[in-house]
Amino acid sequence: MSKSSTVIGLNHVSLSVSDLEASLALYSKAALLQIDRSKRLGNVAAEAASGFNNAPVGRAVLAGSNGHLELSQYEPSLAGPAEELAVSGPGITHVCFQSPTSQDIYGRFREAGASSVTRGNAPVDLGGYGVYYAYERDTDGIMFETEHLDQPHFEGPIWLSHVALVTPDIDRLADFYQNLIGFEPTRRNDTVTGPRFDEVADYDGTFIRGAWFSMRNMQIELWQFINPQTPEAGEPIPFEKIGYNKFAFEVSDIQSDYQRLVEAGVEFLSEPVQTEESSEVFGRDPDGNLFSLIQPAADSGNSIMALKAR
Repeated sequence: MSKSSTVIGLNHVSLSVSDLEASLALYSKAALLQIDRSKRLGNVAAEAASGFNNAPVGRAVLAGSNGHLELSQYEPSLAGPAEELAVSGPGITHVCFQSPTSQDIYGRFREAGASSVTRGNAPVDLGGYGVYYAYERDTDGIMFETEHLDQPHFEGPIWLSHVALVTPDIDRLADFYQNLIGFEPTRRNDTVTGPRFDEVADYDGTFIRGAWFSMRNMQIELWQFINPQTPEAGEPIPFEKIGYNKFAFEVSDIQSDYQRLVEAGVEFLSEPVQTEESSEVFGRDPDGNLFSLIQPAADSGNSIMALKAR
């Protein structure tokens, strides 16, 4: 009998930043995320086993109602200089923050020091269905998305909606994550285009293919830009480099998923590493994006089962 996936959702997304205190201040002020300096979500021993041996000079967690960001600051010689990843990728391009329209998370980020990628000075109404989209960059040039919702599907001021990957081959990447997560994309759209999308992405003649996987707490969003064309991925970005460095799938049986995916030919950087807080193992998808499988210890308080669900 073939083994099935035990993926639950996204435990956290990790970023490398140039100034931990400045980034914590920006995201906590604009996105109303709670700073937790005591929590450690990533497994440091698993990082070392995967060849990521440089310890950060600072690390902290930003906690939302349904998900977490883990921010690390490394020595400047390792982290910088910052290079802005294009909207058309390839790679982990952004996370998305949703808010009720009345909360104006786009404006709060601008007031906190973020800059807009999207044309104009407000989120864009793509289709008259009460959702308004914009891309922005933080003070390191790391991109994120804000969405204003007239009728939010959640309670409270903020929701972490998704992490986005942009790829030169969406069919290949969708097949990969379908195997990893254990089900087909929740939605696909191969004809994303139009002048309003040009405003959001700041390109002319934008044409995109998309796929979405909805999990317990967040989504994985896949894009392939046909115009402008998403380039092929180069060598993997160093773990310490400023930007998104990995995202972690929480699983309920890491050994089962690890063995299942190894048999399917997935590239892992080590075997699962267990500590008191968690078991974690790092892998790369066909584009070289770094992901992990993580199983928090039952008494760690780090499981997304304690968070709000979609």
